Amino acid sequence: MNSNSLNLALRQTARKLSIPLELVEKIYYSYWSFIKDTAISLPLKEGIEEELSVPTNFNIPYIGKLYVDYDKVRKYNNQLNYYQNVKSKKD
Repeated sequence: MNSNSLNLALRQTARKLSIPLELVEKIYYSYWSFIKDTAISLPLKEGIEEELSVPTNFNIPYIGKLYVDYDKVRKYNNQLNYYQNVKSKKD
């Protein structure tokens, strides 16, 4: 969603619910801020076990599910280690 359509959607929501635009913006951005903060706090840099003990998915209406599973984390960590080894061999 580009910024023009986002601004339009926020203005329409504020008008429809008869609440200030600033409040609608605060609610919208707090939703995404919560998801970002939760995702950043996941212990993905540390060694993890197959079963993650933290919530790792978010169902977002009309968008779908954002999630992290063990295989993706393992694959990412393997790639990261490979690139770090290649870089250290170059230096």
